[in-house]
Amino acid sequence: MAETRLLAGLLVLGAGAAGWGAAYPTPAHAEAEAAQNLPAAVERYALAWASRDAARIAALHTDDSVFHLVIEGEPPVVGRAAIAARFARILADNPAYSSTPRTVNFGADFVVIEYDFVMAPPRAFVMGERRYEPRGTTYSVPAIDIITFRDGLVSRKATYLDTAVIAANSDAVQ
Repeated sequence: MAETRLLAGLLVLGAGAAGWGAAYPTPAHAEAEAAQNLPAAVERYALAWASRDAARIAALHTDDSVFHLVIEGEPPVVGRAAIAARFARILADNPAYSSTPRTVNFGADFVVIEYDFVMAPPRAFVMGERRYEPRGTTYSVPAIDIITFRDGLVSRKATYLDTAVIAANSDAVQ
């Protein structure tokens, strides 16, 4: 819950810094703001991730949404059902998942979030072309999400994470 409050606080800070609510927004900015309330959509998405419920998270994606975990050998998945299955696998591989945002930056229809997430995998897992054997430790992994929204739902999400940190906390990386 702490990570959700922190994200909500960062959303308010990021929204102010990005010019949301400015007295004289540009016409394009005003149009984008009217089309969707991006900070509220991001907050709903953060709450879904905090719930660790893959179906709840995927429900906030468009039918044609694309999720790409950008690491070697990990192809993008397309569609809400495929995304729900991929998120379920991610959460099963890391049931202790939680995250702490470092920065949140808004664009007209997207957000860039730099964060750290907790890993404490209970068993070996595969990401991309590599199999990781956990050592039974808990550690933090830096990551960046670039999330594009359409009509208040995620239409594309690209996640970049530091696999070197995961490898450094694993045995027999193959």
